[in-house]
Amino acid sequence: IRMTNLLEINNLTIKDETGTKLIDHINFSLKASKVNVLVGESGSGKSLTAKALVQQLPNNLVMTYDELNYENKKLSNIHSLLGKEIGFISQDYTHSFNEHMKLGKQLIAIYRQHYKTDKAKAKKIVIQALEWVDLAPNQTMNSYRFSLSGGQLARVQIASVLMLNPKLIIADEPTASLDVITGANIMNLIKHLAEVHKVTLLLITHNLSHVLNFSDWIHVIQKGKLVDSNHVQAFKNHDIAPYSLKLFNSRSQLKEGRNND
Repeated sequence: IRMTNLLEINNLTIKDETGTKLIDHINFSLKASKVNVLVGESGSGKSLTAKALVQQLPNNLVMTYDELNYENKKLSNIHSLLGKEIGFISQDYTHSFNEHMKLGKQLIAIYRQHYKTDKAKAKKIVIQALEWVDLAPNQTMNSYRFSLSGGQLARVQIASVLMLNPKLIIADEPTASLDVITGANIMNLIKHLAEVHKVTLLLITHNLSHVLNFSDWIHVIQKGKLVDSNHVQAFKNHDIAPYSLKLFNSRSQLKEGRNND
């Protein structure tokens, strides 16, 4: 099956200030309208790859690449696409919102930053997005960040991304700081919403327990190198690189570890 790529980056390298390669010449592409998963052990470089795609790397790191394409068009810079075309769900959702302003006001402001519209129309869209993620709109909009649980805040962040109607959503360890049950619910929600809204999804995770159930296409990263890029069926058939096999076979051990990267 010939699948189209929505986003491609060629020959991506990321170095730290000492010149050490953290990401080593990888070619990375995302299949359109599919759930793409990037997995690897802690420190393998998967979150760095996600941050590189949205050009939000820490200042002490330098990235180089030969070409960045979006919908078969060459891009010099991805910043213009962030928000409307490409949504980013980070693991640090508590810092996505200001604690001194009601969440409704913040969400309306985010929407109006990207779409020139009046407050009433923006409010309607925010309410709809909060309903998509199973939150009570009025209560949530009148709340401050600190009065919501981690799972609720994660949902607010997902709503803030979805309401802009992006074609691509990149979720970087979205369940890292949530408990297992809440994490599974958030994963189900993200997948469900991606299907309903025909979104291309890139999920970065080290929690392999749900990867085989969620993904269409799996990329495996090891010490900054991409060692596998394959359809989920190949993983189910064990028709994959030895390292990937070892990683997926040890997933019970990976799961036991602490939930941070």
